[in-house]
Amino acid sequence: MRRQQSSKWLMMLAIRAVKYFLLSVAGCTISYMASIVLEMSFISAVVIVLLEQILARALILLLCLLAITVITESLRY
Repeated sequence: MRRQQSSKWLMMLAIRAVKYFLLSVAGCTISYMASIVLEMSFISAVVIVLLEQILARALILLLCLLAITVITESLRY
């Protein structure tokens, strides 16, 4: 049996993207703290590069997705 397609699929996509982005930031924070405590400086350097390069760009894309979602949802009603 197929579910009916929700008209708010873009909102659901944006919420799911925010959830996984915040989970990845939390994971990077935990791994950074663990590498500092265990004195593994190479892991903390990798985490810092990951946060500066990849997650910063993902944040920009996520903000664009949220802006598009807000605009389309406000135009719909």
